[in-house]
Amino acid sequence: MEHKAMMPYPKGLLRWVLRFPVQLYRLGFGELLKLLNIMILGVRGRSSGLPRYAPVEFRRHGSKFYVVSGWGERPQWFRNLQADPLATVQIGGETQRVRAHVIEDKSEALRVLNLFRRSVPAVSNAVLAPMSTGTLNLKTLPDISHQFTIMRLDIESGGLPIAPLRRDLAWVLPGTLFVGVALMSLRLLRQRN
Repeated sequence: MEHKAMMPYPKGLLRWVLRFPVQLYRLGFGELLKLLNIMILGVRGRSSGLPRYAPVEFRRHGSKFYVVSGWGERPQWFRNLQADPLATVQIGGETQRVRAHVIEDKSEALRVLNLFRRSVPAVSNAVLAPMSTGTLNLKTLPDISHQFTIMRLDIESGGLPIAPLRRDLAWVLPGTLFVGVALMSLRLLRQRN
């Protein structure tokens, strides 16, 4: 079901900022992203067959994760999941195999939107409002819940379909601190002589 995306599709700097959590995860900040309800979603590219990784905001309810697309079905991660619904999610140090389903049921969509709104209502309203054509509040939400593009990710047992994103840059911060301390120490030693 195609929902109209109300927000302009990100380009340039905004696209880079929205993708930056992938780099944060690679730097070893997965637990910080978990606190912000951001997962790394590993999907298979529908054309290339290669692993692709996208940071997405989520809410968890039992053995299900929910994500809301601000740009309808346009994001590559969404289109890739429609072609191959098996994916890997990484939340902090936790990695899960999931199967994606687009939410078509209005009552489930309403429950999901309330999950998002409950955590930080003012922020959620500001983020969700541009995705719909109506005013967003508790009274109007049932009438406009069908306008949102929502995907449910059900946890499954079995092997991971996509290799997890590696924390291969975790050495950068300690390495930078070590070099900085070493340079400052050398400078102090030179000043004493």
